[in-house]
Amino acid sequence: MSGGDFVVRAAVAQDDPELVFDVLWQLAPDDARPDTARLATAWRDLHAQAGRRLLLAVAGDTFVGTLDTLVAPNLTHGARPYMVVENVVVAPGWRRRGIARALMLAALDEATAAGCYKVQLVSNAARTDAHRFYASIGFAQSALGYRRYLTTAT
Repeated sequence: MSGGDFVVRAAVAQDDPELVFDVLWQLAPDDARPDTARLATAWRDLHAQAGRRLLLAVAGDTFVGTLDTLVAPNLTHGARPYMVVENVVVAPGWRRRGIARALMLAALDEATAAGCYKVQLVSNAARTDAHRFYASIGFAQSALGYRRYLTTAT
């Protein structure tokens, strides 16, 4: 899928996780950057996980957007899977150019092809612009979400 000056494609193992992380850090800029070895391990694990796909928006040789998907098997709804969307990020200089829309539409196409009965995502309660965007592409606020962050050893 393309949007004029960018294309949307699936990440491949040969992509540089450091450069992808340069886009993703915007979700939690106060977090410490993982060291190279930890990032490389997470990158390998991401590509090895069944049903997992990271979509990238790429302009030339620059990563300008990300969207992470997971298609999960399911026992309800006719045993049809569902998709979870996470880490929707567009680099600051590239916003309002249709990149998030192109990423989301690509994810929706993949969910449809996988036979998913729904696509779900969560968004920070304060991100009202993002909420309007998600509504503009057919998402509805339909549940109250809960989250518990876990402290982990580094």
